Amino acid sequence: MQGTLPHNNQAPCLKVEGISKLFRVGGHRVSALEDISFEVRSGEVLGVLGPSGCGKTTLLNIIAGFLPHDKGRVLMNRRPVTGPGPERGVVFQEDALFPWLTVAENVGFGLRNGDGKAGRRRKVRNMLEMVGLEGYEHYLPRSISGGMKQRVALARVLVLGPAALLMDEPFAALDAQTRADMHELLIALQRRLEQTVVFVTHDLEEAIKLADRVLVMEKSPGRIHRDFAVDLPRPRDLDSMEFLELKRSMYQSLCGQEPSGPKIT
Repeated sequence: MQGTLPHNNQAPCLKVEGISKLFRVGGHRVSALEDISFEVRSGEVLGVLGPSGCGKTTLLNIIAGFLPHDKGRVLMNRRPVTGPGPERGVVFQEDALFPWLTVAENVGFGLRNGDGKAGRRRKVRNMLEMVGLEGYEHYLPRSISGGMKQRVALARVLVLGPAALLMDEPFAALDAQTRADMHELLIALQRRLEQTVVFVTHDLEEAIKLADRVLVMEKSPGRIHRDFAVDLPRPRDLDSMEFLELKRSMYQSLCGQEPSGPKIT
């Protein structure tokens, strides 16, 4: 089955236009990002791939509204992003759970009182079932594994129903098998919820396995080097010739062995 790709005539869920970001380091101005532009359509999974120091996390923090930018603008559903908002849910590399709250309490922490106690309980229960944590409602974070903690962190964001899920290398600290399990979970949730996802990674295989498109970034300053479409059937065979060829092309792009592609508008 082919991965779900948005229709070309669908309005973008997220639009990044000419974003640039400067930092002051030791009295000098350092360009972290320069003229970043791209669109993400509703239901699309976009991977942002690049070496350490290319500005991937800075870019994600700007989209999330955590960090101001110096030039350009970010639009979410055609509205300017001026700060954090409920339409953008963020999952970090660290799970950031409240250690004194149970699994269910962590997942339901951000739900509004307007849902009613029974409504909140139902949403939490349904989300825990989706992420495979039914039966762990009353456990504290210290009593569950790292992979389970990331499932809780993911559930805590998705239960709020954000239009876009932003992920900053959320699986980097997990062992290989747990990371593979989380990949499968994310793919299943994305297809079930038709969720728009933007995730940053430095892992080539992770980018190709999860994304519909991958932006490859270069550094000094951070720019988009290439925009790769990942038109491979799901579940993706990591040993197929098509997967390996795309991996080779992305690796060459990361190493700067080919000219930059056109600017994305």
